[in-house]
Amino acid sequence: MREHGQVITVRDGAVDIRMQVSAACGGCSVCSRGGGETVMRDVADPLGVTVGDEVEVTIPDTIRSRAAVAVFVLPVFAMLGGYLAGFLLGRWLGWSPDMAGLVVGLVSANIALIGVRAAERRLKRNDRFSPQVSAILARGHERT
Repeated sequence: MREHGQVITVRDGAVDIRMQVSAACGGCSVCSRGGGETVMRDVADPLGVTVGDEVEVTIPDTIRSRAAVAVFVLPVFAMLGGYLAGFLLGRWLGWSPDMAGLVVGLVSANIALIGVRAAERRLKRNDRFSPQVSAILARGHERT
């Protein structure tokens, strides 16, 4: 996916970009929203842009599909599997099956969310999955 925006902050090899919320965004949460605008933070900058430049940002398509699976599907399956395991374990140990299922289900869902968070940190450092500036459309001001 490609989006356009204006550079608002420049740091060592990364920039923050202000963009208008587009329909293609679909709320993938790569950026933070506020008042009809989106601010995409820590976008890789291989081109050396400056504050005020209009740029094109390439967001890999793999982010959206993998993020949806990781955030929504994985914890639900972990919770259901944990509930089933806890239910069967509770019956086997003579405990309340429903209570044991609830506890094990919630614990396994939380473990899955912790795993998703750890994977997010690891993938954030991988250029294949991170957004980056792909073109400078217009310079915001003269360079000195």
